[in-house]
Amino acid sequence: MNLLQGRRTRCRLPRGPAPFVVSRGVFVAVPCPKPAGLLECNRIRLEEFPIKILLIQPYHKSNVKTRGRVYMSQLTLPLLGALTPAEHEVRAVDENVEPIDFDRPVDLVAITALTPTAPRAYQVADEFRRRGKTVVLGGVHPSLMPDEAAEHADAVVIGEAEESWPRLLADAEGGGVKERYVAETKPDLAGLPMPRRDLMKEDAYLNIPKVETSRGCPYRCSFCSTTIFYGPRMRFRPVEEVVAEVKAARHRFVFFTDNNITANKKYAKRLFRALEPLGIYWLSQGSIDMADDPELMDLARRSGCAGMLVGFESLSEENIAGMGKGASNRVDEYEEKIRIFHQHQIGLIGCFVFGFDGDDPGVFRKTVEFIERNNIDTPQLTVLTPYPGTAVRAEMEAQGRILHSQWEKYDVGNVVFEPKRMTPEELQAGYNWACRRVYSVSATIKRSVRSLKYLKNPYRSFVFGRNGSIYRKLFQVSQQHDQGIAPAGA
Repeated sequence: MNLLQGRRTRCRLPRGPAPFVVSRGVFVAVPCPKPAGLLECNRIRLEEFPIKILLIQPYHKSNVKTRGRVYMSQLTLPLLGALTPAEHEVRAVDENVEPIDFDRPVDLVAITALTPTAPRAYQVADEFRRRGKTVVLGGVHPSLMPDEAAEHADAVVIGEAEESWPRLLADAEGGGVKERYVAETKPDLAGLPMPRRDLMKEDAYLNIPKVETSRGCPYRCSFCSTTIFYGPRMRFRPVEEVVAEVKAARHRFVFFTDNNITANKKYAKRLFRALEPLGIYWLSQGSIDMADDPELMDLARRSGCAGMLVGFESLSEENIAGMGKGASNRVDEYEEKIRIFHQHQIGLIGCFVFGFDGDDPGVFRKTVEFIERNNIDTPQLTVLTPYPGTAVRAEMEAQGRILHSQWEKYDVGNVVFEPKRMTPEELQAGYNWACRRVYSVSATIKRSVRSLKYLKNPYRSFVFGRNGSIYRKLFQVSQQHDQGIAPAGA
């Protein structure tokens, strides 16, 4: 779509009887200083107007609230806003926090989408296009399913936005956008702009800002779309830039969004040393094998690490080998490494996935008993989900095991494929039973009380208790099948 097809104005040259129509939004046509009539004037001077840009995070029911606030803050929209040249007008809307005003005067609408938010993203995109607006779709799902996304957008941004977004805006300034913008290289993370958190309603979220220190993951887990999107090569931000952003966030608690903050132990140690003087608490994601390095564990504790999200994934060596995580996950060492985390006063958000090919109906009780025996501070239970672009999806498609592609149900709480050693109904029922067991109020309180013995900090124990209540809500909304893909009243 040509952005010059936005707001239209009728103009008349001073000496020419024939009117001509120009568009006003990015540029406005102005008559030559000394026109001699319409046919004699072949030069039109263009004056720039800022592009009015609307950035949107679509609604999904999994963005649950606690104490009236959405539990996870935004980073994608603030970073995209920071990558936008200052001469343009930018507004960001998280539909999980506030409704979208489809009548707002804008020139360009950019919508980010994960797989479960894709259906709502497409609804929003279609509505804006119906109103004549230029729509751009980007994010993980449109990057992995660009042909599908292109049916709902004027342009699709494939891959990371640091290089593609400025190119798209430059084209928009020229009057139009291309159908595809592909990130040719993975961007260097040095010099990333400070996220525009001022674009968001910060008081609508729990006060745990997200900060990025790296992208990529060296592990090629068969079910993970992250490595497909960001690549297996780790890229890191300069430590001093991370520290500057943490200071600018002005919060006592920070969530580092890294897929594996300890994948490069040398970098992690430099980062943790730099964080120690700040006196903050932080959470992030890492692999269980960080427990093999006593210095790393000590630095993590001293730097304020309250907990780590660790992918145990499965208690089956067969499953671990099949997903490609055998180098870091040795099941017979799990319990000893859990003790090491707890000895360093670091809590665990332990991730367990049900539905691997080696799983049978006995996996649910076995996993719950492991969680209870080892006091996994916050269990994260999910159903194996074959996301687009992953190896597990390609395998299941080849075997005819994909049940459907209703993307809103690809929320890790619903069975969307045919398991090997049980029926879909058995997998769903077993998952539901395990969630009710570990997310019950009594189980959550029991874990929090037990954690006081090793975390030795009531605030940290409270954080994990709150996390447990959030996961309970996530499970509950995943089972609300009568709830649509749009927010109530939309």
